[in-house]
Amino acid sequence: MVPGPEPSRARTLGRTVPVQRFQVPDDVPVDWLDEPANAEAADRIDRLAADNDLVTGLAWRQFSGRDYEIFQTELARYGIAVLSGWMRRRLIFQRVRERGYGGLPDPPEGALDDPDTVEELAQETVAKALRHFHDDVLVPGKWDYRRGATLRTYFIGQCLIRFANVYRRWWAEEVRHGRAMSTDPHDARQLADRPVESPEARLVQQDQVARALSRVCNPNVQRALVLHGAGMTYTEIAYDLHVTPKAVERMIANERDRMRKRGIA
Repeated sequence: MVPGPEPSRARTLGRTVPVQRFQVPDDVPVDWLDEPANAEAADRIDRLAADNDLVTGLAWRQFSGRDYEIFQTELARYGIAVLSGWMRRRLIFQRVRERGYGGLPDPPEGALDDPDTVEELAQETVAKALRHFHDDVLVPGKWDYRRGATLRTYFIGQCLIRFANVYRRWWAEEVRHGRAMSTDPHDARQLADRPVESPEARLVQQDQVARALSRVCNPNVQRALVLHGAGMTYTEIAYDLHVTPKAVERMIANERDRMRKRGIA
């Protein structure tokens, strides 16, 4: 058996911690780890081992205290940087689809060119992801370095889950203020199943949408319609409105019936 290399050292939260590499099996050439093509794989193993040491240390402190606050701050910076870059390059929608979280409606033209909008969406997403990462992943011990995903990669997965809902709520508000249009042909805001040929025609259609929504007296029903048009499920809307999914389904169905009788949907 060829002895494994000496323990390397990795940087974690500003401190140096030892990282014990695996021993090299007999059937693996000793030069394997020195091959340039394998340098990235070796670094990845080191990062995963360092992540495991970090999580073990934080678990002893019940994922609280100063060290955990530092860890959260670094995760937040990383998450905001990644999400902001993906939004500016419009890659975020592809990433969400690839993870199976559904398609998202297109943003209003130029909205994601606004740094404040991008920052707002990224910060809200990361804030929610940090809470769920703590409660649903770290505390129950669901992250396992042996599965091959670093903490950063796992955290970005949480960010994509939260981004889908954060974005839909933001988009729904844009619809309510006439800055975006629903793509749901059955929704109150898509009054006519026809293409919009010009910016002027689009403005007219948006005005019709705003008028239709203004006739919905119950604010919960209005919000349910907007969120449903943004692609949120009955369960997600129910959580937002603090009601049951069945109640959401019923209020949307009833309002659509009233709109059909008025000839506007």
